[in-house]
This record gives sequence, C-alpha cells and structure tokens, in this order.
Amino acid sequence: MTMTVWIIVGVIAFAVLLCFLLAVANFSGERFFERFEEVNKIEVRGNHMPLKFVDDVNKNTFEGKLQVVQISGIATDAYSKGKLFLSTNTIGVNSIASYTIIAHEMGHALQDKKGKKLKHMIALRRFGKFLGMLFAPSLIAGLVLLPFSYFTWAFVLFGLAGFILLLSLFVKLRTISIEKDASAKAVSFLNEYLTDNEMKIAKKFLKDAKLTYWADFLRTLLWWTGMSRKSKLFN
Repeated sequence: MTMTVWIIVGVIAFAVLLCFLLAVANFSGERFFERFEEVNKIEVRGNHMPLKFVDDVNKNTFEGKLQVVQISGIATDAYSKGKLFLSTNTIGVNSIASYTIIAHEMGHALQDKKGKKLKHMIALRRFGKFLGMLFAPSLIAGLVLLPFSYFTWAFVLFGLAGFILLLSLFVKLRTISIEKDASAKAVSFLNEYLTDNEMKIAKKFLKDAKLTYWADFLRTLLWWTGMSRKSKLFN
C-alpha cells in the first residue's frame, strides 16, 4: 500500500479507538448503576444478612475494631480511618450487590491495616487537590503572556500545567491499582459466604465498578477533545 493509504488507515483506526475510549469515559457510570440495579435484585441464599457478614469479618479479620457507621444514600459506601460507612440500602438488602460493596470497602480496611499504601494515596491526593488549583490559572496566564513575547515565563507556566496533569493521571492510575487490590481482598472475604454462581456475579460486578475508575482516567486524558465529560483532576 502507498503512504497515503497507510495514513488514511491510521487516521480511521485512531478515530475508531478515540470513539471507543470516549464511549467508555462517558457511559461507564450509567452502565455501573444499571448493573447495580440488576445485581441488587439478586438475593444471597442463606439466612445471614449483610450486617452479620460485616460482624463476622470484623471479628475474624479486624479483631472487632472496625467501626460501622450507618449513612444514607445509594452507592455512598466508603472506608476511612477505621470506620466503615455503609448506607441503609446496603445494610438492609440481602443482595449480592450489598455483600460485594461491603467486601470491597473492607478490602480497603485491610489495606489500611496491613500497610501504608492507602494512607500515602490519600496524602498524595490531598497534595494534588492543592496543586490542582493552579492548573487553569497556569494555562490562562501562559496564554496571556505569549502575545507579549514572554516566551520563557509562558512555557514555564505551560510546563507547570503539564506536570499537574501528568500527576493527576498518575494518581488516577494508582487509584485503579488500589481499587483492584481491594477487590481482590473482597473476593477472599466473599468466598466463604457466596455460592460459586453468586461469586461469578460478584466478580463481574467488581469489574464493572473498576471500569468506572478507568473511565475517570480517560476523561482526564481526553479532556482536550471537548467530547468527554468533565472530571476533577484529583477526586
């Protein structure tokens, strides 16, 4: 093939790839909540309830030191500093979704117990949020200085904005790694409570959740297209 044909093929391939990545970036959130609604309707076999699951794992893994705090909302469950924040919806529904969400957050608790990886991530994100406030001003100031021939200062400011963006992408990739590890720990918690078929559904649900973090990474990476939903640099 001629060089022109190769260029056309390359442009088409890039356009197709870009459309796929934009689709992941823009629609993974909706897909996850649709999946949540489906999995939340599938009840776990047995007489135990989510709160009993929490108590058992808390006693066996955390010596009962993990504090459970009940909150409102849907998909607002989280872990922070020895506290497991669980929504009334999660605790009150005996579904695979509830067990999986709880297990994932307890995976974060186990990360916190066994090492400082989670603490370091939180500290890096806080630093990033402070530094992120300079991103837009740096770009704007650089653009303002260019017409006045202050090229050195303009490129310094552009360089600062570029560094902030790269740091944000690093933090998001690091977050994906931490979430993946928490999901792996969640699987080990769930293995003792769910059947093989229920485990298959739970693992697929965890993969859907992980895709939302990839979507956040892609939204930051593809901001320049103007076709991606907005995402905070350090959320």
